[in-house]
Amino acid sequence: MRIAVVIPLYNHARYIGDGLRSVLGQSRPPDRVIVIDDGSTDGSLEAARAVADARVTLLSQPNAGAHHTINRAIAEAGDADCLGILNSDDLYEPERIAACLRCLEANPAAAIVATRLKIIDEAGAALPEEEPRARWLRSVWRARPASLAAWLGIANFTKTTSNLFGRADYFRAHPFGPYRYVHDYFFAVGAAVEERLVVLDEELLRYRVHGSNTIKSGPAENLPREVVRMNLDLLRAFAPRLADSPEVRARFGEYFRALSQNYADFRLEPFLHLVAAQFSSLSDAQAGALCETLDSARFPELLAGKSRALRETLARGSYEAALQNLAASRWMALGRLLGAGPALITDAATAEQRLSALRKSCDTSAWFRLGRRLGFLYEQE
Repeated sequence: MRIAVVIPLYNHARYIGDGLRSVLGQSRPPDRVIVIDDGSTDGSLEAARAVADARVTLLSQPNAGAHHTINRAIAEAGDADCLGILNSDDLYEPERIAACLRCLEANPAAAIVATRLKIIDEAGAALPEEEPRARWLRSVWRARPASLAAWLGIANFTKTTSNLFGRADYFRAHPFGPYRYVHDYFFAVGAAVEERLVVLDEELLRYRVHGSNTIKSGPAENLPREVVRMNLDLLRAFAPRLADSPEVRARFGEYFRALSQNYADFRLEPFLHLVAAQFSSLSDAQAGALCETLDSARFPELLAGKSRALRETLARGSYEAALQNLAASRWMALGRLLGAGPALITDAATAEQRLSALRKSCDTSAWFRLGRRLGFLYEQE
């Protein structure tokens, strides 16, 4: 299997040498490294050239943007079977390529691997645990639901194109879009909705934050506006499969429900305005005819049970109340000291599932049943 790593290089003379060495020093080294300098003005090309290695192909071009540079580098990778991307200010951990390859071998249906990452500063030191960006990253990984699509709606846990490693044919079939900030996010959401993304729970990438990160450039409105554009593009890209596949619709729905309630840079109101504007000129007859194209054979969701949102809200309240009762019970506190009592289920996908699992756990717990018979526990626990 031939492995290539592609590196888009732009004004990172200070970092590119270490980045290249982190790739070339892998426990499973790549067969090729393609570096494309995207019109740097700070001596980056010369700094990359100083790392002499026959596996490195060094190209240059007038400034065209990260997405164009990555797409060109992928095309230059030729006969590679698998590809990794490394932005020129980030670093691979020594086992990254080997671990990602093992992950793909263990998951034949997967095309793309993302891993945990460590945030480092300009000097390469890990950010302190109390630093806001480090706290944010820990929170994002603790918030992981069962669905990767829903997780990406909560936050872009992949964080960067440096965190994408996978099968070369998938990269070639899914070129990066013309975004300044979110080409990695669009790509990751698409892979998750297609069920081609897998996550490796190992810290195998060092993501560098510094004053010239692209995400910090431009007026504050640029990033939210681009996220709105990205999600319009996702709707356009997935329109045929949303019509034909209940499974794709379900995963896209999981993503969008989480996105509209969580993702910090998504603005639902302007997004709704743009969607509504596309239908504002429809007559009543046209709107009715459009809705008549929905039938239960193609869209079984039309016959799904009602009031799911209400059931979920009620289940969440019952689950939280049950946890509070268990936490306040002296009987259950004694059980915890003795290593007895029901297991607390916290990682199920929905509140209904968590509540059902907790009730089952209580029903099968001898300690809980004894406490209830003795009158130490209320029935609602």
